[in-house]
Amino acid sequence: MAALCAALAAAAPARGQALPQPKASAPLSTLAGQDKPPLRRLDSPGSAVAPQAGSLGLGQTSGLPAGANYGAPVKRQKLPKPYPPRRAPYPPPFSPKTPLPALEPYKSSYVAKQRALRLRSTYAPPGQHLLAPAPPPVTVAAEPTIKAKGKPKVEMNPYDPLGVAVGSTLLFPFVQTSGGYDDNPNRLSASYNPRGSTLFRGEGGLRVKSNWSRHSLEGELRGGYSEYFDYPTASRADAQGAMTARYDLTTDTALDLRGRLQLDTQRPGAPAISADQSSVYVVNRPIILGVGTQGGVTQKFSRIEVSLRGTYDRVWYQDAQYSNGTTLNLASTSYNDFGGLLRASYEVTPDLKPFVEGTLDKRIHDSPVDPYGFYRDSTGYTIRGGATFNVTEMVKGEISGGYGQRNYADFRLAELRGPVIDAALIYTPSALTTLTLRGSTTMNETTLAYASGVLTRSITATLSHDLMRNLNITFTGNYYFNDYQSSNSPVVVAAATASGASLNVRERGGSAAVRLEYKLTRSITLRGSFTHEQLSSSFRNAGYSANVYLLGLRFQL
Repeated sequence: MAALCAALAAAAPARGQALPQPKASAPLSTLAGQDKPPLRRLDSPGSAVAPQAGSLGLGQTSGLPAGANYGAPVKRQKLPKPYPPRRAPYPPPFSPKTPLPALEPYKSSYVAKQRALRLRSTYAPPGQHLLAPAPPPVTVAAEPTIKAKGKPKVEMNPYDPLGVAVGSTLLFPFVQTSGGYDDNPNRLSASYNPRGSTLFRGEGGLRVKSNWSRHSLEGELRGGYSEYFDYPTASRADAQGAMTARYDLTTDTALDLRGRLQLDTQRPGAPAISADQSSVYVVNRPIILGVGTQGGVTQKFSRIEVSLRGTYDRVWYQDAQYSNGTTLNLASTSYNDFGGLLRASYEVTPDLKPFVEGTLDKRIHDSPVDPYGFYRDSTGYTIRGGATFNVTEMVKGEISGGYGQRNYADFRLAELRGPVIDAALIYTPSALTTLTLRGSTTMNETTLAYASGVLTRSITATLSHDLMRNLNITFTGNYYFNDYQSSNSPVVVAAATASGASLNVRERGGSAAVRLEYKLTRSITLRGSFTHEQLSSSFRNAGYSANVYLLGLRFQL
């Protein structure tokens, strides 16, 4: 190798001397016979001129060692064929000149999540925020990002009715039919040997709920009729309804309008319509119909809210028929009630709003004297204070307490007065269970001789639980106390004793019920219920006990 390098160095031309170029027209044999300078390695020092094409004759080996090969083709050595022979490769897949970018995986897939973790930056210079990656240039093809499938929404009440939309107002009509057995249809005392009867009950109603950006309208009306096949005189109708409307004049001023309706019947053994003789009893169920309305304005002063409303109620009574053919004129005791209501509240927090409320009213009867000769026109007032609260999402309601009193035109009738307590509490420990507690105090009219009126206090508890999404069980318990207040003056006591009238009658009663509902669809529900009623009274032959069994279907939209 050293001798070769020395020979090449001696034969190298001077720096800058160009190598002779062969003529383009000379044949290959002529080129091979010309004298040429010896070859030199391109990587040797002083080699500044690259070798030209054709500077080396084909097959020229003079002056070079046998192992040197510069520019001559190398004959590839043939390797023995492998055994077994190699498998031929598959044809390459289609690959266009401008291939499309790879598809992106779903955002919710494991691959996409791992890629996002790797590409997520964990550091940003002080005072700067991490920037989202820039979109690709408009000249670069990019596949649109595949939208991840959202989780299906879980409907909390999949079997609740959807309602009928009329504009932006929803209507929820329903019809219910049921049949069963009642062992005491007229709620008579055991001394009258009450007999049971099969019954059929039909009921229908409508619930209204608005969905307006301004104003509001909500209400519910239901009515029913119970037909007793074995005791036709006990057949009766009932209805109940309430409506609330609000018209927003401005952001802080609104007009309020409320209405109510109630239809009921008096049981033959009630003290107010009982005959003086034990052998005479009422053979019909006198109807009581009451309608009422309230109208006024509500004004907000920052957190203070003041409401002023006028009230009007009308109550009709139907005459009672006795077994001896006589009639008790109850229609003359129908009356009009005119009054006003003032309420002020203060919003301490959105979840706590204490209030003070006062009502004043006057009742005027169609006849100034009732069938027993008492003047029952009266004036009354009620003052109460309370609060509307929402402790958590599980507990909310309203509670109030105060004092109420009624003064009658007849001096023989004592003042009807007492504490007034009202409450409504809703407790929802879970999405499947709801507990509702309600308490109320009312001052009602009566035609019982020497009794001013009836102060009624009641409390109701309802527990509802969903055993399944379409199977619900409800337990209801109710307790009430009726106080027929009378005067204790010696004159009144002597007159009542002479006429055989009862003073200061007390009644305690209640009911317990269980209802099971199986919702076949949103529109069809199978219902079954059992109710037990009990009443004990200090008035003669006024207590009773009854059991009612019902099974039916409910159709709703």
